[in-house]
Amino acid sequence: MGMACFEARRAGDAIAKLTDVGMPVAPLVDGPKTVFSNRTGMVKAARMLLSSVTKVLVLADRIVIKQIITSRNKVLVTLEQLERVSIFQEFVQIFSQFGNQMVEFAHLTGDRQNDLKDENKKARMAAARAVLEKCTMMLLTASKTCLRHPDCESARINKDAVFHRMRFALEQVMEIVTDARPCGETKVLPLSIYTGIKDFKSNVEGLHEGLYSLPQQALFDQLEAVVERTEDFTDSAYTSHEHREGILQLCQLARQDTDQLIAAWREALSLNAKEASEEMELSILKTCQSVHELRREVSPVTLRS
Repeated sequence: MGMACFEARRAGDAIAKLTDVGMPVAPLVDGPKTVFSNRTGMVKAARMLLSSVTKVLVLADRIVIKQIITSRNKVLVTLEQLERVSIFQEFVQIFSQFGNQMVEFAHLTGDRQNDLKDENKKARMAAARAVLEKCTMMLLTASKTCLRHPDCESARINKDAVFHRMRFALEQVMEIVTDARPCGETKVLPLSIYTGIKDFKSNVEGLHEGLYSLPQQALFDQLEAVVERTEDFTDSAYTSHEHREGILQLCQLARQDTDQLIAAWREALSLNAKEASEEMELSILKTCQSVHELRREVSPVTLRS
């Protein structure tokens, strides 16, 4: 960084000397020499200035990204400690530290969000930060409940869900900050959700050909993955209230149709059927139609983003 700043300063000084009207210039035979007579030197100095300033900006951007990553890593370490703690007093101490780390992370990501030029990324960053803010409050309540009622299964499930959601939101922030997807994936979000819907619909239609093509739980998990992707749209500031409600209703409808399909599927399997029954065929059509409507509802949001 120091070297890049030095190069930028040197290039600026060179341009200042070339454009200094107060410097004495020797007249040429064919006329007076102007301050811009040394065009080659001016072009060279301008290019050097542009290159060095660009280098400074890139390095500054990398430093900011590194600060966010470091802050995220601290949050993850403390989050893991909170998840394992079993003594309430110890939990309070660690949570106090966690709160300070989250404040630092919020400031860094907030500044980064303001610097983003891509409106879609800016909206996704805002949504992820909002999730982290809400989950931080929920984490306190869920953890306290679980510590006071260690034998309560629902309390443990709620706690695990909050921790999972926080980690997912942290990864979303990292994807936006580093402009990358996990495991080297480079697909943008809209393509991911469309691909998920397409694959889900293809698997549902595949039940026409055979009832043993895939496990029932796999189909349900695939739908849940698609529904989880829609949260990036429902949490977006660019999604109107009407579209948000429409997406949520269609997600619920897709779940209901899938549940009916799986119920009919199980009944057919219990009867050792080799092909889909009429009830199952109808459920397949309804499920495909509901996810198709979901895809159509998401499309306008994607275009505006």
